[in-house]
Amino acid sequence: MSTIVIDGLNEEDFRRSIENRLREGMAGVAIERLRRLLAPCAGPGGILPERFLTIAAADLVLGGWDDLGQAVRRRDLPGRRVSALSIAFAWPDGEVPEPDADGRLRPYLETSYFSDNAYPFSQSLRDDLLEGYSFYGCSWSGDAEASDTAVFVEGIDDLHGALARLEARLLASDEPDEDAIRAGSLGACLLSALLVQAVGERIARDGLPRPLCVMAGSNGVYPYFDAPVAGMPQVAPGEAAEPEVVAEISIGAPAPRYSSLLMASIPHARKRAVLVLDSCEDEMANRIARLRRLNHPGGEDGASRREAEPAAPGPDMPDPLPATASDRPLLAHKPAQKPAHKPTGQTPDFRDMLGPRNEVPSADAPPPPARQEPLPGPGFALLDADLQQRLQRLLAGNTLPLTAAPKPDEPDQPDRPGARARMRAWLRAWLARFGL
Repeated sequence: MSTIVIDGLNEEDFRRSIENRLREGMAGVAIERLRRLLAPCAGPGGILPERFLTIAAADLVLGGWDDLGQAVRRRDLPGRRVSALSIAFAWPDGEVPEPDADGRLRPYLETSYFSDNAYPFSQSLRDDLLEGYSFYGCSWSGDAEASDTAVFVEGIDDLHGALARLEARLLASDEPDEDAIRAGSLGACLLSALLVQAVGERIARDGLPRPLCVMAGSNGVYPYFDAPVAGMPQVAPGEAAEPEVVAEISIGAPAPRYSSLLMASIPHARKRAVLVLDSCEDEMANRIARLRRLNHPGGEDGASRREAEPAAPGPDMPDPLPATASDRPLLAHKPAQKPAHKPTGQTPDFRDMLGPRNEVPSADAPPPPARQEPLPGPGFALLDADLQQRLQRLLAGNTLPLTAAPKPDEPDQPDRPGARARMRAWLRAWLARFGL
């Protein structure tokens, strides 16, 4: 015999029709239908005891309910608080339980704990839980954080024992009776439907330790019912949600932040600036030196890199700002005080940001050695070497007198007439014009 027919449906379709009534919140309708179909096979001398026709959800006593809150808190983890429960008939580990001498067998009730890692329970009303179910099961199947026997059921040991004895007889028979199989299926469906209704009535009467989604049925045992009983209560406008308690971690590191579906925004760490201009000169010098080394890997001043890589011709650009400009980017936030070695009235120099230098210039210091190459520009090639050096120092800001002692071992030579004399006269007039 491959299948049996119950109320015009094959056994699998019948079970699904009962489960659909439970998921729709119509447990009473499903229970009345099951009692009607059990009437021919339950009674004196029948396959099942007559009490199957009179048992009600109020006869199922759920023990351990007062300790359920403590059990839930034990299963909470940082960032993974328990947000749903499943209370269902299950199969215990180990040996197969057998009825006692009086034919009584206490059902094994399993409580499973789920978090939002399995399903967004914390945002689900009862109708939202239905979206997690399909023809093949539920989306959170096998994703329980933990399971235990915190909640147990009393009051149906005799009915559960009767089903266990009937199943043992059917398994031992080579040709099991079809009516006995049908009766056993109806009896198991009735007890699971009564459990769903009993859990719902207990929640309505005594409440839950905190807002939780609750499912009920039978986990891994016949008839494999799974139906939502209660969803998250709808929060009234203006009512604050329960804050999440994050466990403290004291191992020398800051406690991590955890995010749930109720926490959408977390402040991010601010970025640290690479270059801070309002700082001391020594610290600024170190940072700029590091930046130079990054930009010029060939050397600290980048000389070798500039020699190895010729500058590519670029488009015509406007002239750079003069050295006296006070709005240069790296000088915009420079401290107002001036270095002690800096002469009064001197234009700010970028090198001042690099900290004090080893050599401090003074008015009595000898002038730097003059360069021998001629200065660029029209007319400078016609000047002799001595005048060319003095003019170079004058344009560089040196205030030393223009006259210099004649070179040793060299006789004084008269001025050359012609173009050189005219150039000297022009230079004197040019210096007089600027008061030099």
